[in-house]
Amino acid sequence: MTAPAPYEDIKYQRFNESIDEQGEFPIAHVSFLPSRILYEMDIEAYKEAYADFKEDEYEELKEVIYNQYPSCIAYNFRLSEKGEGANDPVRKLLHLKDTWESIVFVLYAVVLGEVRYKAINLQAVEIFETIAPNGNPVYKKFNTGTLLSDAIKTKIKSLIAIIEHSKASTLALKCELIPIELLQKLLELQDVRNDISHHAAPTKEEAEDELKKVVPLFKEMLLLSEFMADCKILRFESYAVKCKCEEFNGHALNKEFDDYDFNDSQAYVLTLGQEHLFLKWDTDIFSLSPFLHFERDLVGRESYLSFFKGKKGGKYWFEPITKRYEISFDTLQPRFDSEQIVLFNLIVP
Repeated sequence: MTAPAPYEDIKYQRFNESIDEQGEFPIAHVSFLPSRILYEMDIEAYKEAYADFKEDEYEELKEVIYNQYPSCIAYNFRLSEKGEGANDPVRKLLHLKDTWESIVFVLYAVVLGEVRYKAINLQAVEIFETIAPNGNPVYKKFNTGTLLSDAIKTKIKSLIAIIEHSKASTLALKCELIPIELLQKLLELQDVRNDISHHAAPTKEEAEDELKKVVPLFKEMLLLSEFMADCKILRFESYAVKCKCEEFNGHALNKEFDDYDFNDSQAYVLTLGQEHLFLKWDTDIFSLSPFLHFERDLVGRESYLSFFKGKKGGKYWFEPITKRYEISFDTLQPRFDSEQIVLFNLIVP
């Protein structure tokens, strides 16, 4: 028997509110909420209506992602929906994976960027590793390998640990707005991805089976990521009356600029110069280096967000969006080193 939907669960509240906009129903001298009436009278109809509501929300969110999310996320997501291979299950699976991994890379840069900018000591943070045979959780401290790892699950677990520590310690970091449930969904997707990776070249039938697992979970994850529409990734270009900045949001990769007045943070933005990516999230502004950088095309028309993939041979290697190879920005090596040292001092015991 299917358990009834928990009406009071927070995830149903927006749905309940949408139904209750029409007002309460008076019966005799008592008034009842329409959502409560539906829930009590027909739980199956309630769940079906909730599923329709979530699907409508998802369809509305698509346009927001295309136009407002960080470009690496928006670009890959649009490919999964409207790209040349959107109807090919093998290629769609790859685009979906690229989308959720892009979210992880961006969130990692955002959280550690805030930690570095605000000089928050996180040496007490412990990352959940596994459950021991005796049933007790096993935790570990940050180390240099953990901090610079390109393993997606390691990044997600690190984010969960930092955000939970911030909340427990009342640090009031902006990253506390990132839902832990979102990160848990990303972990689940990565588990599915690890299953996918067992197939070097999955057949159409294998990809279709994987999509049945991925798509519902992917939709739930995306609906928890709406705050990312407010995360503006920018690069300072020039200053006159205001700061002219290149914008890295939306699915189009062509260069676009706008003018910004950063108020009290203006001096900080000017010190970053033209070779830094930074985040504007409401009134919070901070650098995203060394975990996000950018590559320019040869004719100056497009810029590509580039994820830090790892440090090898003393160099920092990045993977640009749309590319399947790694590049290094050798002239910026001293800056990346100094940023890394700051993070090590703040996070590694």
